[in-house]
Amino acid sequence: MKTGKEEVTLNSGVVFSENFAYILEAVKEELDDHRESINENTTEIQTNHEFLMQLDAKIDKLASKIEEMSLLVKGSSEETHFRVKELTKREKEVFRVIYGLGSTKAFVTYRELAAQLGISESLIAQYVANIVEKGVPIVKRYSSSRVYINLTQNFRDKQAKHCVVGLNTPLSYWVH
Repeated sequence: MKTGKEEVTLNSGVVFSENFAYILEAVKEELDDHRESINENTTEIQTNHEFLMQLDAKIDKLASKIEEMSLLVKGSSEETHFRVKELTKREKEVFRVIYGLGSTKAFVTYRELAAQLGISESLIAQYVANIVEKGVPIVKRYSSSRVYINLTQNFRDKQAKHCVVGLNTPLSYWVH
């Protein structure tokens, strides 16, 4: 014999089961919405990052062109008085390779410098930036998203005659 209380308990179990399934479905939909929103935001962040990288490359190109124009406007008389701050040991190594490879080629890539020195291209880019900041005139050219660099001819001549950077290059360096 069943009492009314047992029926209520049974009914409340069914109601709980139905509500629980409904709640789980609502939570699942909410989590799906959050996941979708996160994916959209990630895509937007990635797109913004790519745009900023392109913008950075364009700014570098403009800076290089401005530097070239500045050198042209100043004329060769001012270029004979180079004031170069002391380079670190590693910066001198990078300079030496630029100087060496640049004497046989019109321009050198970061990849060639990295291969010659056994360090990453990003480190090469940083060392080149440091060298430029310290007063070494480097001409940069961009082609197919590659950077090509070399020393200005006036500076190369001055370095050969007066050792502006302070390199004491042993003869064995040039003889392979």
